[in-house]
Amino acid sequence: MVEYIQVIQDTLIKLTDLEPGDILVKPNMNWFAGTEMVQGGRGFGHAVLVIEGGKDTNTMKLLEKVRIFESQARHVPESFQLRSVPGFLDGNDFRYANINFGMQNTGFRYRLRFGLTSSQRDSIIKFVMAQDQDSSSWRSLKRIRTNIKGNRTETLEDKKTWYCSLLIWEAFYQVLGVDLDPNGGIIVFPNDLISSPYFDNNAKHRENRVRF
Repeated sequence: MVEYIQVIQDTLIKLTDLEPGDILVKPNMNWFAGTEMVQGGRGFGHAVLVIEGGKDTNTMKLLEKVRIFESQARHVPESFQLRSVPGFLDGNDFRYANINFGMQNTGFRYRLRFGLTSSQRDSIIKFVMAQDQDSSSWRSLKRIRTNIKGNRTETLEDKKTWYCSLLIWEAFYQVLGVDLDPNGGIIVFPNDLISSPYFDNNAKHRENRVRF
């Protein structure tokens, strides 16, 4: 029997606004073991958190206006592996350039919106910004709360390494107790964030998950 695989491909819109707390995601390849399936996945994908929002009728100008926080996957000096930069800035200077959400990925860029309160938003942004001096590594692991004989415990290691989607996953998990990884794998792929049912669109919130 062939198992049915649901491929996420949500509404395509002209993006004209971004709010602090929004998540921007470029999907990863679908053949990675443990990843959710998302239309248009390429390479390793990427995920960032918007920390300063904005509005503009031109999507690229909007991305240039806003600021995001990210864990870079590129091999760059440690002081630049986690950084705050514009949502888009052309060039190849690893200190400032950010082209992940450029025109080359039109139609395969996602904006995820959780519907945060101002307090929740501020706490999540504070969490990711507090990791600014840390480093990036795909070997980093989730920090999971567990129940042992009825007592909730949590791993106590001082986490100092991240990758893009893990940083966002853990911010929501630590601040809200929300697990954005729908398959619970040991790696949180960018596709997993996109596929999270927390971003499913409904009659009340029609643009929790959109493509742009």
